[in-house]
Amino acid sequence: MAKTQQDRKYYAVGVGAMLLVVLLLGLRSKEAVQAVLNDRAPELTAETERPELVVAAVRGVAARDSMVAVAHLDAKLRDPFARDKKAPKSDRPVRRPQRVAKVIRPALSALIFDEVHPTVQITIEGERSDWLGTGDKFRGWQVAEILARSVKVKKGDKEIVLIMIRGGILK
Repeated sequence: MAKTQQDRKYYAVGVGAMLLVVLLLGLRSKEAVQAVLNDRAPELTAETERPELVVAAVRGVAARDSMVAVAHLDAKLRDPFARDKKAPKSDRPVRRPQRVAKVIRPALSALIFDEVHPTVQITIEGERSDWLGTGDKFRGWQVAEILARSVKVKKGDKEIVLIMIRGGILK
């Protein structure tokens, strides 16, 4: 279906009307936020004939409008960007739980021992290393010594000897 000139005209008017409504709502929201953050109550003009009726009407609007109702709350609740005052310190010291570092022990996966260049593969948490020689590191564990049936690995002050036995590996 081809759009006629009249359809395009209605479309342009509709888009213009929607933009105008969005602009008006945006300006109203901006004014309400500024009133709340500046802690201003709605002002009454002296030109009104019966200010007591206007005050009641404004109170009703304020009760229904969450943005204006927030103006009566404490300032630290209204302004999310205000810094909080430090809480008073209690007499008792706060004990924080101690984190104990869990040491993951390596396992010996493979060992090739010869007099020239012995190499090993170790596994930590299911991840297998490349072939490592003496002095090489894998995930923090350093190969300290490779013997014919065992491997000594170090991490910090912890030292572990991994032993190869027939039919499997002993940690």
